[in-house]
Amino acid sequence: MSTISRVERAALPQRPKDPTDLRRLRPTAPLALAAALAAALGLLPPPMALAKSLYKYRDASGAWVYTDKPPAADVPAEVRPLPASELPARISIRNRGTPEAPILAVVNDYYGPVEVEISGERLENVRAEPPLPVRLVAPARAETTAVAIKPTGPRWRYGYRVRAVLGDPGAAHRPDRPYAPPFAPGQRFPVGQAFDGEFSHRHPQSRYAVDIALPLGTPVRAARAGTVMEVAGDFFDGGTDPKYQTRANMIRILHDDGTMAVYAHLHPDSARVAPGQRVERGAWLANSGNTGFSTGPHLHFAIQRNDGMELIAIPFEFAGTNDRGITPVAGTLLTAP
Repeated sequence: MSTISRVERAALPQRPKDPTDLRRLRPTAPLALAAALAAALGLLPPPMALAKSLYKYRDASGAWVYTDKPPAADVPAEVRPLPASELPARISIRNRGTPEAPILAVVNDYYGPVEVEISGERLENVRAEPPLPVRLVAPARAETTAVAIKPTGPRWRYGYRVRAVLGDPGAAHRPDRPYAPPFAPGQRFPVGQAFDGEFSHRHPQSRYAVDIALPLGTPVRAARAGTVMEVAGDFFDGGTDPKYQTRANMIRILHDDGTMAVYAHLHPDSARVAPGQRVERGAWLANSGNTGFSTGPHLHFAIQRNDGMELIAIPFEFAGTNDRGITPVAGTLLTAP
């Protein structure tokens, strides 16, 4: 959750004279792009995936051929993109136009804004309006027109690369008060890693994260009011094996100023909130756990913002006695007043 980078390709030469099967060949679901969980946690981003294409052409005998292998360069072919089924569907690209005049739209299924960039690849006899690359902020739970592809010759095709980052780059960190420690008042727990932690807080997305040694099952509470942007709670494993670097249970809260709080390594199936729900400061979100890349039970907490196609962690203060701001320090006890 995080920077998302995926490649989708589509090529549309001149429409063959026999269009009988083309409607059936078109994907029935939008081409999906990845969500941002790994990046939101400061973990390694998932590997890039290349969407396959379906080629339709006539062989030497005149019979129609359908394959994912491109024909010889001199053989006219119709090419359709196939959905990349391994990609989550929170951000997707949809053709709101026609096969002959594509109009690409961004579908944002997150409960918060997402910045999206579409750049062209392998363009042949087409013009994009507006010119590529196009960058836009897709509003929450909405479909936004991004670019129109206009053929300029009889044989044409287009390809595009999409990147997406959670949040609005125009957001500015304006907390009305220091953040509440993310556990019940009167409790106190040790701070393991803090800002610039040597073990795993060197990435821009986690540089200002804090690891709090909450015992397994401790209620995790909202440090600030906001809207639940996403919830992941169905991962049961954890440890220091690199295979856990891209998975962990987490909750992301979108604050009113556009920044986001990440609560990670949560206990499986413990979420008490749902995407789109409004929560107040101190609300019970979930229970602490030990999922994902973790050396033991703890809560990974960070405040993040979109810095222009890059998700970064930003410094913050916890509330102490009389709401006095306290900068978290590794090796100290954090008390919730």
